[in-house]
Amino acid sequence: MFRRVLAQVISLSLVIISLIPLSTPAAIERRQDGRGSRPKLALDLKGRRSTTKRLVRVIIQTKGRPSGAHLNLLAMRGGIARRTFKAFDALVAEVPEDALEELAKREDIAYISPDRPIKADLELTRETTGAAQVQAQSASGAPGLTGRGVTIAIIDSGISAAHPDFDNRIIAAVDFTGSPRHGDFDGHGTGVASVAAGSGAASRGYAGNYAGIAPGANLVDLRVLDEHGTGQTSGVLQAIEWAIQNRERYKIRVINMSLSTPVQESYETDPLCQAVERAVRAGIVVVCSAGNRGRTEEILGYDAQGNPIYRLVYGGIGSPGNSPFAITVGATDSHSTVTRTDDTVASFSSKGPTMYDHIVKPDIVAPGRRIVAAMSQEPGATIPTEYPDRIQQPTSDGVPNMYFTYSGTSFAAPVVAGAVALMLEANGSLTPALVKAALMRTAQLLPGQSFANAALSAVTQGAGLINIPGAVKMAQAISPKANELRAGDPIFRGGMTLRDFGSGNTIAGERASFNARLIYADGVLFSTRPILCNGIMLADQKLSANNWLMIGEISKDGIMLADGVVLGDGIMLADGVVLGDGIMLADGVVLGDGIMLADGVVLGDGIMLSDGIMLADGIMLADGVVLGDGIMLADGVVLGDGIMLADGVVLGD
Repeated sequence: MFRRVLAQVISLSLVIISLIPLSTPAAIERRQDGRGSRPKLALDLKGRRSTTKRLVRVIIQTKGRPSGAHLNLLAMRGGIARRTFKAFDALVAEVPEDALEELAKREDIAYISPDRPIKADLELTRETTGAAQVQAQSASGAPGLTGRGVTIAIIDSGISAAHPDFDNRIIAAVDFTGSPRHGDFDGHGTGVASVAAGSGAASRGYAGNYAGIAPGANLVDLRVLDEHGTGQTSGVLQAIEWAIQNRERYKIRVINMSLSTPVQESYETDPLCQAVERAVRAGIVVVCSAGNRGRTEEILGYDAQGNPIYRLVYGGIGSPGNSPFAITVGATDSHSTVTRTDDTVASFSSKGPTMYDHIVKPDIVAPGRRIVAAMSQEPGATIPTEYPDRIQQPTSDGVPNMYFTYSGTSFAAPVVAGAVALMLEANGSLTPALVKAALMRTAQLLPGQSFANAALSAVTQGAGLINIPGAVKMAQAISPKANELRAGDPIFRGGMTLRDFGSGNTIAGERASFNARLIYADGVLFSTRPILCNGIMLADQKLSANNWLMIGEISKDGIMLADGVVLGDGIMLADGVVLGDGIMLADGVVLGDGIMLADGVVLGDGIMLSDGIMLADGIMLADGVVLGDGIMLADGVVLGDGIMLADGVVLGD
């Protein structure tokens, strides 16, 4: 049974901050953990402390630009500087293992990480996401949207320029692997680029039209993965830096990264996440795959159709998808239908919360299983060579093999990247924060999949399944001078309200409802008239500017995650809010010392924070730790009965 706990247990203040202009991205206040100075050597380097002179390749983040003093110190200690960056305060170096600790102690060095290996995250999609509707000519004769004028940078294994689906739209190609060959000798990047922006030109002679989401967008090929789909963090950093430096020349508005490495540290020190933040602050929308670490291979049973049921893994989001600045995309299984009511999250799709920071991820989900897209035309490309049974067979004689069937969050991410290109064609003034907020607010919570509680829903599907017509509609509803808006300004043009905007649309003959539970995302408060704000200030003084808040519920077996972060100090939001002094009014109206709202702000169509907080019997709040019924919230990590975290630890009855 549930019981109501009066608000004397916790005090929460919700403050809408409208003092700082949002023409520049709001910063996230760095958390203070009260444990002294933050370690400056990554955990996966600490085991290398030794007396040996063996060189280890690292990324050194400096305080300010890398200087001659840094280079001289490296040389004196037997190290070699391999590369410095212009867009980031960092350098790549090979350093003797016995010098790592000494370097980390220097005041002018912020953090040292290993140059970690990076791996790829391995017609139906256009229909089930609604992209086909957006691409089609309107009833009035207006042309559809195709991403024209927008460039997507694909950071991957390369793009096979010989494939007809790219129509000479690859306007630049740069290699960061050191290979003298040009093209895609793995095959992963070609598939990713095709989902985002393939034209489907080679589909003649096939059973379907395999155009991508934004077939009119241009592409930039930034190769960081070799013929085996592997690369190094330093190569990805170089690619992101190149995209930032060349964004105006090539009109780069979107970066897609369908690759990841296991999270080894907070996003605040992870060099990949730091690079993502720099790109977003430069005005580029960064879309990342969540990863394919959502299950083990252990089979727990079989469903009614005889399909295996695997043990699920939580906390498996990879880097850089753990960055709150990225749009992190999980994968759904469309079950070979264009309707959405039978769609479910693919079991392999990585789930949140993120390790170390405990941020709710993914942000959104998109089709990522059995996706037919362009196949690399390079001779002997690895993926089609290793999986010949997945080559899509043409229906006409004499037609070459041009398409392949892919699965993975790698191919869900470019669905979103393509959708972003459509949104930016519709409204070129959108900022990365507004793009993310619009995508999430118009997403649809999966109607055909149920979850034990709101917490598991949030860390599995995020805000829900992408709704491209809805996202484009919101892009068109937002001010055409969105990049000039300041905190406190309404985002919609012409005084439009959320009620005017509508609650959903039709896709493939079915109603797709927008996520009305999402009340805040990336600096947008979805009040009756949505406004920009610089975040939500909570009682523990954490400022959230790049996360999201969704009304949910606290139940016996789960904790609703608030503001995109599992909150310590016992602070939670669920079907309402923990109120200071326990002052509540029944019908959704909240007044009192615990809540501070800007004048006239209402969350949704007359909906304000309501119902207080409900805790299950046996749950105890104590300094950020919640225990009871097999549930542990320890430093923000959500655990439950038999739930496995990514590091393989199983807790439960």
